[in-house]
Amino acid sequence: MWQLLISFYFLFGVINYILRRVLAQKLGDHNRLINAIFFIFFLLPTTIILSFVFPHNLNVGVLNLLFLFIGSIIWPIGALVAFHANKKVDVGIFAVINNLSPVFTLIIAIPFLHENLKGMQWFGAGLLIFSGVLAASSQLKKHNRADSNGILMCILTAAIFGVAIAYERFMLSRIDFGAYLIYGWGSQIIWSVLLAGKEIKNVFKIFNKDTENRNTVVIAAYFYLKERKHMYYKWAAAVIGIAGLIYIAR
Repeated sequence: MWQLLISFYFLFGVINYILRRVLAQKLGDHNRLINAIFFIFFLLPTTIILSFVFPHNLNVGVLNLLFLFIGSIIWPIGALVAFHANKKVDVGIFAVINNLSPVFTLIIAIPFLHENLKGMQWFGAGLLIFSGVLAASSQLKKHNRADSNGILMCILTAAIFGVAIAYERFMLSRIDFGAYLIYGWGSQIIWSVLLAGKEIKNVFKIFNKDTENRNTVVIAAYFYLKERKHMYYKWAAAVIGIAGLIYIAR
Protein backbone atom coordinates (compact mmCIF):
# COMPACT_ATOMS: atom_id res chain seq x y z
CA MET A 1 0.00 0.00 0.00
CA TRP A 2 2.73 2.46 0.95
CA GLN A 3 4.55 1.83 -2.35
CA LEU A 4 1.39 2.84 -4.22
CA LEU A 5 1.01 5.98 -2.11
CA ILE A 6 4.65 6.95 -2.73
CA SER A 7 4.15 6.46 -6.49
CA PHE A 8 1.13 8.76 -6.45
CA TYR A 9 3.09 11.24 -4.31
CA PHE A 10 5.88 11.49 -6.90
CA LEU A 11 3.43 11.59 -9.82
CA PHE A 12 1.42 14.46 -8.37
CA GLY A 13 4.67 16.08 -7.26
CA VAL A 14 5.89 16.32 -10.87
CA ILE A 15 2.55 17.70 -12.03
CA ASN A 16 2.66 20.19 -9.18
CA TYR A 17 6.20 21.34 -10.11
CA ILE A 18 5.23 21.94 -13.75
CA LEU A 19 2.04 23.79 -12.86
CA ARG A 20 3.78 25.96 -10.27
CA ARG A 21 6.60 26.74 -12.70
CA VAL A 22 4.11 28.05 -15.25
CA LEU A 23 2.16 30.03 -12.66
CA ALA A 24 5.33 31.45 -11.13
CA GLN A 25 6.37 32.87 -14.50
CA LYS A 26 2.94 34.03 -15.61
CA LEU A 27 1.60 35.31 -12.27
CA GLY A 28 4.77 35.95 -10.29
CA ASP A 29 3.31 38.98 -8.53
CA HIS A 30 0.60 36.89 -6.87
CA ASN A 31 2.77 34.50 -4.90
CA ARG A 32 0.71 34.41 -1.71
CA LEU A 33 -2.60 34.27 -3.53
CA ILE A 34 -1.51 31.44 -5.85
CA ASN A 35 -0.36 29.38 -2.88
CA ALA A 36 -3.58 30.06 -1.00
CA ILE A 37 -5.46 28.77 -4.05
CA PHE A 38 -3.43 25.56 -3.99
CA PHE A 39 -4.16 24.99 -0.31
CA ILE A 40 -7.86 25.84 -0.59
CA PHE A 41 -8.76 24.06 -3.80
CA PHE A 42 -6.42 21.07 -3.59
CA LEU A 43 -5.58 20.40 0.03
CA LEU A 44 -9.05 21.12 1.45
CA PRO A 45 -10.96 18.62 -0.75
CA THR A 46 -8.21 16.03 -0.19
CA THR A 47 -8.50 16.51 3.57
CA ILE A 48 -12.27 16.07 3.47
CA ILE A 49 -12.07 12.90 1.35
CA LEU A 50 -9.28 11.27 3.36
CA SER A 51 -10.99 12.08 6.67
CA PHE A 52 -13.63 9.50 5.72
CA VAL A 53 -10.95 6.90 4.95
CA PHE A 54 -8.66 7.16 7.97
CA PRO A 55 -10.05 6.75 11.51
CA HIS A 56 -9.33 9.66 13.82
CA ASN A 57 -9.45 10.54 17.48
CA LEU A 58 -10.02 14.30 17.65
CA ASN A 59 -9.44 14.47 21.40
CA VAL A 60 -5.71 15.32 21.08
CA GLY A 61 -5.32 17.74 23.97
CA VAL A 62 -4.62 21.47 24.14
CA LEU A 63 -0.83 21.13 23.87
CA ASN A 64 -1.03 19.08 20.69
CA LEU A 65 -3.51 21.55 19.22
CA LEU A 66 -1.01 24.34 19.84
CA PHE A 67 1.79 22.30 18.29
CA LEU A 68 -0.38 21.56 15.28
CA PHE A 69 -1.51 25.11 14.66
CA ILE A 70 1.80 26.88 15.28
CA GLY A 71 3.97 24.30 13.54
CA SER A 72 1.73 24.03 10.48
CA ILE A 73 2.79 27.46 9.23
CA ILE A 74 6.04 25.94 8.01
CA TRP A 75 4.27 24.29 5.04
CA PRO A 76 2.73 27.51 3.60
CA ILE A 77 6.03 29.33 4.17
CA GLY A 78 7.85 26.56 2.32
CA ALA A 79 5.35 26.87 -0.53
CA LEU A 80 5.99 30.63 -0.77
CA VAL A 81 9.76 30.12 -0.92
CA ALA A 82 9.28 27.34 -3.49
CA PHE A 83 7.24 29.72 -5.63
CA HIS A 84 10.17 32.15 -5.74
CA ALA A 85 12.51 29.28 -6.64
CA ASN A 86 10.15 28.19 -9.41
CA LYS A 87 10.46 31.63 -11.00
CA LYS A 88 14.24 31.34 -11.30
CA VAL A 89 15.05 27.70 -12.16
CA ASP A 90 13.39 25.16 -14.40
CA VAL A 91 11.29 22.21 -13.35
CA GLY A 92 13.96 19.53 -13.68
CA ILE A 93 16.53 21.31 -11.52
CA PHE A 94 13.98 22.30 -8.88
CA ALA A 95 12.68 18.73 -8.63
CA VAL A 96 16.15 17.23 -8.22
CA ILE A 97 17.31 19.76 -5.61
CA ASN A 98 14.02 19.38 -3.76
CA ASN A 99 14.95 15.71 -3.32
CA LEU A 100 17.48 16.95 -0.77
CA SER A 101 14.61 17.41 1.70
CA PRO A 102 15.26 13.99 3.37
CA VAL A 103 18.83 15.07 4.11
CA PHE A 104 17.58 18.09 6.04
CA THR A 105 14.96 15.89 7.71
CA LEU A 106 17.72 13.60 8.94
CA ILE A 107 19.65 16.55 10.37
CA ILE A 108 16.63 17.18 12.63
CA ALA A 109 15.47 13.59 13.13
CA ILE A 110 18.77 12.04 14.22
CA PRO A 111 19.43 14.26 17.28
CA PHE A 112 15.86 15.21 18.23
CA LEU A 113 13.73 12.22 17.19
CA HIS A 114 16.43 9.67 18.04
CA GLU A 115 16.41 8.12 14.59
CA ASN A 116 19.53 6.87 12.84
CA LEU A 117 20.80 5.54 9.54
CA LYS A 118 22.55 2.30 8.74
CA GLY A 119 25.64 2.06 6.55
CA MET A 120 24.01 1.97 3.09
CA GLN A 121 21.50 4.61 4.12
CA TRP A 122 24.37 7.02 4.76
CA PHE A 123 25.55 6.16 1.26
CA GLY A 124 22.07 7.02 -0.02
CA ALA A 125 22.19 10.40 1.74
CA GLY A 126 25.53 11.05 0.05
CA LEU A 127 24.01 10.25 -3.35
CA LEU A 128 21.20 12.71 -2.69
CA ILE A 129 23.67 15.47 -1.91
CA PHE A 130 25.72 14.65 -5.01
CA SER A 131 22.59 14.70 -7.20
CA GLY A 132 21.73 18.17 -5.89
CA VAL A 133 25.25 19.44 -6.60
CA LEU A 134 25.15 17.96 -10.10
CA ALA A 135 21.79 19.57 -10.87
CA ALA A 136 22.94 22.93 -9.52
CA SER A 137 26.17 22.86 -11.54
CA SER A 138 24.23 22.75 -14.81
CA GLN A 139 22.42 25.96 -13.87
CA LEU A 140 25.52 27.75 -12.58
CA LYS A 141 27.42 27.17 -15.80
CA LYS A 142 25.86 30.39 -17.05
CA HIS A 143 27.53 32.35 -14.23
CA ASN A 144 24.34 34.32 -13.83
CA ARG A 145 23.55 35.95 -10.48
CA ALA A 146 19.84 35.23 -10.90
CA ASP A 147 20.63 31.55 -11.41
CA SER A 148 22.76 31.48 -8.27
CA ASN A 149 19.92 33.08 -6.32
CA GLY A 150 17.54 30.54 -7.80
CA ILE A 151 19.71 27.65 -6.66
CA LEU A 152 19.90 29.13 -3.16
CA MET A 153 16.11 29.45 -3.11
CA CYS A 154 15.80 25.80 -4.17
CA ILE A 155 18.12 24.70 -1.37
CA LEU A 156 16.20 26.84 1.13
CA THR A 157 12.96 25.24 -0.10
CA ALA A 158 14.42 21.76 0.43
CA ALA A 159 15.61 22.75 3.90
CA ILE A 160 12.22 24.15 4.93
CA PHE A 161 10.33 21.11 3.67
CA GLY A 162 12.91 18.84 5.31
CA VAL A 163 12.22 20.48 8.65
CA ALA A 164 8.48 20.31 7.92
CA ILE A 165 8.68 16.54 7.36
CA ALA A 166 10.55 16.13 10.66
CA TYR A 167 7.85 18.19 12.39
CA GLU A 168 5.17 16.03 10.76
CA ARG A 169 6.96 12.88 11.96
CA PHE A 170 7.05 14.33 15.48
CA MET A 171 3.32 15.09 15.46
CA LEU A 172 2.42 11.66 14.10
CA SER A 173 4.22 10.14 17.09
CA ARG A 174 1.76 12.03 19.31
CA ILE A 175 -1.56 11.78 17.43
CA ASP A 176 -3.10 9.51 14.79
CA PHE A 177 -2.95 10.23 11.08
CA GLY A 178 -6.66 11.02 10.80
CA ALA A 179 -6.43 13.71 13.48
CA TYR A 180 -3.33 15.14 11.80
CA LEU A 181 -5.23 15.37 8.52
CA ILE A 182 -8.02 17.40 10.09
CA TYR A 183 -6.06 19.60 12.50
CA GLY A 184 -2.68 19.74 10.74
CA TRP A 185 -3.80 20.15 7.14
CA GLY A 186 -6.66 22.34 8.29
CA SER A 187 -4.17 24.63 10.02
CA GLN A 188 -2.06 24.77 6.86
CA ILE A 189 -5.09 25.97 4.91
CA ILE A 190 -5.86 28.62 7.54
CA TRP A 191 -2.25 29.88 7.52
CA SER A 192 -2.19 30.06 3.70
CA VAL A 193 -5.31 32.25 3.74
CA LEU A 194 -3.92 34.45 6.54
CA LEU A 195 -0.64 34.90 4.65
CA ALA A 196 -2.53 35.85 1.49
CA GLY A 197 -4.38 38.54 3.46
CA LYS A 198 -6.56 40.88 1.44
CA GLU A 199 -5.43 39.29 -1.84
CA ILE A 200 -7.70 36.33 -1.22
CA LYS A 201 -10.73 38.33 -2.39
CA ASN A 202 -9.20 38.44 -5.89
CA VAL A 203 -8.97 34.67 -6.13
CA PHE A 204 -11.35 34.44 -9.12
CA LYS A 205 -10.15 37.58 -10.87
CA ILE A 206 -6.54 36.75 -11.69
CA PHE A 207 -7.42 33.95 -14.12
CA ASN A 208 -9.14 35.53 -17.08
CA LYS A 209 -10.20 33.34 -19.96
CA ASP A 210 -7.20 34.17 -22.15
CA THR A 211 -4.69 33.41 -19.40
CA GLU A 212 -6.37 30.14 -18.49
CA ASN A 213 -6.37 28.85 -22.08
CA ARG A 214 -2.77 29.86 -22.67
CA ASN A 215 -1.59 28.21 -19.46
CA THR A 216 -3.35 24.96 -20.32
CA VAL A 217 -1.31 24.71 -23.51
CA VAL A 218 1.91 25.78 -21.84
CA ILE A 219 1.61 23.19 -19.07
CA ALA A 220 1.46 20.42 -21.65
CA ALA A 221 4.44 21.62 -23.70
CA TYR A 222 6.58 23.58 -21.26
CA PHE A 223 9.03 20.93 -20.10
CA TYR A 224 9.68 19.61 -23.60
CA LEU A 225 9.84 22.85 -25.57
CA LYS A 226 11.47 25.35 -23.21
CA GLU A 227 13.44 23.49 -20.58
CA ARG A 228 15.60 21.01 -22.45
CA LYS A 229 18.94 22.62 -21.67
CA HIS A 230 21.53 20.54 -19.82
CA MET A 231 19.32 17.46 -20.01
CA TYR A 232 22.25 15.09 -19.44
CA TYR A 233 22.97 16.78 -16.13
CA LYS A 234 19.30 16.65 -15.16
CA TRP A 235 18.82 12.98 -16.05
CA ALA A 236 22.06 11.97 -14.33
CA ALA A 237 21.13 13.96 -11.23
CA ALA A 238 17.61 12.48 -11.24
CA VAL A 239 18.87 8.89 -11.48
CA ILE A 240 21.43 9.44 -8.73
CA GLY A 241 18.80 11.13 -6.55
CA ILE A 242 16.35 8.24 -7.00
CA ALA A 243 19.11 5.78 -6.09
CA GLY A 244 19.82 7.82 -2.98
CA LEU A 245 16.17 7.77 -1.95
CA ILE A 246 16.03 4.00 -2.47
CA TYR A 247 19.08 3.44 -0.26
CA ILE A 248 17.69 5.70 2.49
CA ALA A 249 14.34 3.86 2.41
CA ARG A 250 15.98 0.44 2.83
